[in-house]
Amino acid sequence: MFSGTVEKCATCGKTAYPLEKVTVEGQSYHKSCFKCSHGGCSLSPSNYAALEGILYCKHHFSQLFKEKGSYNHLIKSASIKRAAASVPEA
Repeated sequence: MFSGTVEKCATCGKTAYPLEKVTVEGQSYHKSCFKCSHGGCSLSPSNYAALEGILYCKHHFSQLFKEKGSYNHLIKSASIKRAAASVPEA
């Protein structure tokens, strides 16, 4: 049985064991959960951007910024996604 620190994936909330996790900005993720929220692209610690706790690949992050000229629409979208993720399933 694994007796190390038990960390939960910031995306799915399940246990993220050392061999299957990525840790960035103090948050742990399963490698399979560490994806761009816009396009579903796989991320790595060197090619991601986070805004309000929502993960993006650098390409989509800059693309979304160029569409509107600011990050305000991303912040609004991030807060909606966070609220939806925090609602427990029945």
